[in-house]
Amino acid sequence: MTTPIRAVFLDFDGVLVDSEPLHYECWAQVLRPLGIVFSQEDYTARYVGVSNRAMVQDLCDRFGRPGGRDFFEAQYREKKVLYARRAATELRIPADLIGLLLTPGNSLDFGVVTSSNKSEVEPCLIAAGIRDRLAVLVCDRDVQRLKPEPDPYLKALELLSARGETLRASSCLVVEDSGPGVESAQRAGMQVLQVRHPDEVASRLQMVLSDNQYYVK
Repeated sequence: MTTPIRAVFLDFDGVLVDSEPLHYECWAQVLRPLGIVFSQEDYTARYVGVSNRAMVQDLCDRFGRPGGRDFFEAQYREKKVLYARRAATELRIPADLIGLLLTPGNSLDFGVVTSSNKSEVEPCLIAAGIRDRLAVLVCDRDVQRLKPEPDPYLKALELLSARGETLRASSCLVVEDSGPGVESAQRAGMQVLQVRHPDEVASRLQMVLSDNQYYVK
């Protein structure tokens, strides 16, 4: 990392919480009775890192039903209710990551930037006690174009600037797990740390931030 880091933007699904298996299970529970079946491997390859909007359209294109997109929008609403009910008890942000975000004296701005719906994200952040620590929260309805477009991360930078911060994109570090997310951050001109699972985020982020002059231990 050559430019000092002054803000850290974290993706939600796959970075803060291991939520993709639950997303798949909820979609499968809703769609299977309708004769629409696909494997978790297919879900991972095709939909991880993809917005709900894009997934609904792809489902419509692959498994067309009378009513078209409206039919699959209705299934998405049912899936969202099911996911919210289960996520409240089944998803947890790793304790070491919560501790890192809440470290006293940490002068960095933190934000969460996701293609997920706010109703699926914010309750988990509140339950973990980190919602008030976040300078910005950017969700699916906050921008027209979602990842892999750069708009979500540029929106986060814009919101920080509106708070009086003077930041360049290159001074922002993005933590992502998916290809579309990494592409979005790179196209926004930001530094990127790619991870594979929430359990490794705290240690790897700590390593990067420990060498950064704006991070106070």
